[in-house]
Amino acid sequence: MLYAIAENGTKIMPTYSGQRAICPGCHNEVGARCGHINVWHWGHLSGIDCDSWAEPLSVWHLRWQAYLASLGAEIEVNIERDGISHRADARMKDGLVIELQHSALSVDEIVERERFYQKMIWVFDIRSAYEKERFLIRTKDRYSSFRWKHAKKSIAYTTKPVRLDLGGGEIFRLKKIYPDAPCGGYGHWAYIPELHEQETKYA
Repeated sequence: MLYAIAENGTKIMPTYSGQRAICPGCHNEVGARCGHINVWHWGHLSGIDCDSWAEPLSVWHLRWQAYLASLGAEIEVNIERDGISHRADARMKDGLVIELQHSALSVDEIVERERFYQKMIWVFDIRSAYEKERFLIRTKDRYSSFRWKHAKKSIAYTTKPVRLDLGGGEIFRLKKIYPDAPCGGYGHWAYIPELHEQETKYA
């Protein structure tokens, strides 16, 4: 968790180990974890995050969140529906949730998150697959086709828009993925600076 609530009610980031604050979700005490290896973050003193969907923060998450914040997005916003609360990675001014996903998800988890957030898009980190040439793109006419070795096949079960982060400021706007071997599909190239214009239209 990147943000917590200080005694004066302001949203703060961790600045030193031993610092204390309040979780904006469950309102329990959290402590700053400011080590040399992991991204500085807040952790519940109980050792268990109140949001079962939480995953460890990465530099990849932070870079995306910083970019989205520059576009006016609210970062780490708690959303409550039917008495259940989850911490979204980012929410644009028009209510569009952007879910940043570095780790693999099961089909059930994808279905659950889409049902909860409703108006949302996915951004999946596939930089490693692209760099190691396990995600190969061939451009033809209007769309680009791809083959994906050792794919995150659960992505095929998403019903909301999907963007694949290839690294270097490039993203792939996924239109269709076929999970059966050999896994492939099609979509087209885009660039991260184009994300705001495209996603706020809920493409």
